[in-house]
Order: sequence, then C-alpha cells, then structure tokens
Amino acid sequence: MKIMQINRLWRARSEIDRYLFRLSELLENHGHEIVPFAVQDRGNEPSQYSPLFPSSLTTLEPFRLPLWRMAVSTARIFYSREARNRVTILADLTHPDVAHLHKVYLHLSPSVLRPLVERGIGTVMTVHDNKLFCPSHRAYRGGRACYDCKPYRYGRCVSGTCVGGSRIASTLCAAELLAHDIIHAYTGKIDCFIAPSEYIHERLRDRGIPGERIAVIPGFIDSRAWSADDSGSGDYVLFSGSLLPREGIETMIKAFAGLPKIPLKIVGTGMQDFFARELAWELGATNISFLGYRKDEDLKAIIAGCRFVCLPYESPENPPEFLFRALSSGKPAVVSRLGGLPEMISDGGTGLLFEPGDIEGLREAVSGLWQDHDRISLLGREGRRLIERDYTPELHYERMLEVYRNVKRT
Repeated sequence: MKIMQINRLWRARSEIDRYLFRLSELLENHGHEIVPFAVQDRGNEPSQYSPLFPSSLTTLEPFRLPLWRMAVSTARIFYSREARNRVTILADLTHPDVAHLHKVYLHLSPSVLRPLVERGIGTVMTVHDNKLFCPSHRAYRGGRACYDCKPYRYGRCVSGTCVGGSRIASTLCAAELLAHDIIHAYTGKIDCFIAPSEYIHERLRDRGIPGERIAVIPGFIDSRAWSADDSGSGDYVLFSGSLLPREGIETMIKAFAGLPKIPLKIVGTGMQDFFARELAWELGATNISFLGYRKDEDLKAIIAGCRFVCLPYESPENPPEFLFRALSSGKPAVVSRLGGLPEMISDGGTGLLFEPGDIEGLREAVSGLWQDHDRISLLGREGRRLIERDYTPELHYERMLEVYRNVKRT
C-alpha cells in the first residue's frame, strides 16, 4: 500500500514528528511505501518529493512583516492555495492509496484535503492534540483545564486571550476554527479520525463525529530497546517535558519543596525555565535539580536511575512519549487524573493518581510511594507488562492497517 504522510515538517523535531517517523519506519518495514508531504524547511530529512513541498509560513512576529505579506500569511492560515496545488501534483504523480494527516494546522491547512477526496484517496487524521476543539490547542485557561469552547462558539478564547495573551492572535485562531467548522473542512472530508486516547475519542464524539468514523489507536514503543529495572531502586523522582504552565511545573515544585529528603530531577526547557528555577530557590528546594535539555541517549540513562516518574499535567493531553519510555523501563508514574494519563496509569496498578493542581495530593502520593520499594517494584512490573501487552509496534501496525484498509477506495 502507498501512504502519503502529511505533516507540517518532515523531520523529527517534536514528539508528534518523532511518532510520524516511527510510524513511517514501521510501515516501510512491512513493505508499504511512504510519500511525504510537508512545508519546505532546511531541517527536513531528504526526500525525492521535497521540491513539491509548499513554502513555509512565517508565524513568528507576523506583525513585523509588510502589510501585504501579513495579509497573505493570515489568509493562508484559513486556506493555502499553494498547499492545495502542490498536494494535487504530488497525488497525481504518486497515486497514493491513503493520505494520513498529522499536524497540518496553520502551515498547510485543510486545503490539502479536497484534492485528495476528489481523487478517491482515503483520508485519515491522527488527532494529536486539542486543536480541533480549542483554538489555542491547549485546553487550558486560568491555571486549569478548560473545556469552554464548543463547535461554532469560541468567544471564550477571545475574551480570555488564550493564544499568547494576545486578543488579536486569539481572535485569528478562533476565526480559523470557526471558518473550518462552517465549511466542515475537517469533519466533512476525513474518512477516519484516529484518537490516541479515549480522552480524544470522547472529545471527537462531543464534536458530533460518529463513533464509526473514530478509531482509538494509542501510541506504541518497542520495549525491547529499554531495559526494565523493577527492583524499586533509584535515587530520585524524574520529570521530563516542556517547562510550561499547563505542565503543572509550579504545582510540582511547591509539592517537592515540602519533601526535602526526596530528590527531584527536571529534564527539559520552556518558557517557565527561569520562573521554575527562581521558585525553587525562593522555596529553598535544594532537592530539586534542573538538567535542561538532554538527548535521547542521555535520557535513557536518566530514566534508568530514577525510582519513579512524575507528570503533574494541568491541561488534558494524550499520554506523552516519556510515559511510554518510563513504563518500558519498569518505572511507575505519579500522574494527574486528567486527559489520557489515567488510561495508562491506573491508581495502584501501574502508578498513582492525584487531582490536577493539588499540591498536597501530589506530595502525599510521592511521599507515600518513595520508601515503599516493594510497591514500586510491583507497580513497575505491571507497567512493563502493560506496555508489552497493549502498546507494541506490531499491535499498532495491525490497528493502523485495518483503518487504512477500511478507508482505501480503490
């Protein structure tokens, strides 16, 4: 089967990009052909099709652009004629059986869909985040998870300046989603939506998409690449991710500041990097170490050295790649009861749950688990078994292939 993979970039930059490359490799290993389509970028991986990629969209500081370029960039967010024309040429050249969309918002837009549908190409879209439900894609406002926006009603995003604290940017993103709602840009042209979690599945159903057009296919990991240590040992608790407000960084630091004998290591960078370090210093939390950005090979050793991991998310998301890696390594997790996290972490089964933003609840969960080596070992073994049972590459491939076969029209 020939599958066109459509994404903003053709390089492993973000977690979504890395998943796309792992999926493409998995499909190629089973004899399928991958046709990439993305915007032009100097960091893209080489592809014979890259000359057909559309130009990139300038989104950083757009108001510094000349007026005419600002107008063109704004219009392209809603509909990109260039992306439509380029994907038309690529489809006519390669004749794919299925087109699989990933992160296409802003830079490519749903303009790529109509030429594919007109050519009888089956269309699939993995819903990696909240963008189809929330103009800011975060589902987070005022320090908590937010579900206020509904189809055709995105005024809360504008009044709350949810996109970068800017009313103009929030209005633009709300208008983008509203326009796509009105013309059914996604809902009317995607044959099957892939939900990586039951959380996303429910959000799609709430949006009015019938269950028969949704397939729940969680992520995957090859656990053979991760050595499992379920001894219950380890010298610290570990967080890895972006240092952003919605990740619950402030909650975590305040919780661990009250646990001076339990070391916490934080891997990652983000807009709250300076704030997090300053907060830890103000609270006298000398047990908290900031490791900054680390490469994958370094992160593997850091995970191996922890006792368990912590994910205090305060916005609903799909389970992150870091959680798959931790469970594959035999490390249980203490996570917030939000989004797709409880689907992998059952309370007392593969880890512990606490309510989002609950400093005392997080503190109690961590302190109660820290000294219980037998329980940590048991939870770690269950987590590894869960990965080996439900999140293998082969199972992911079988589920994905079934979707592709169902939407293939020729």
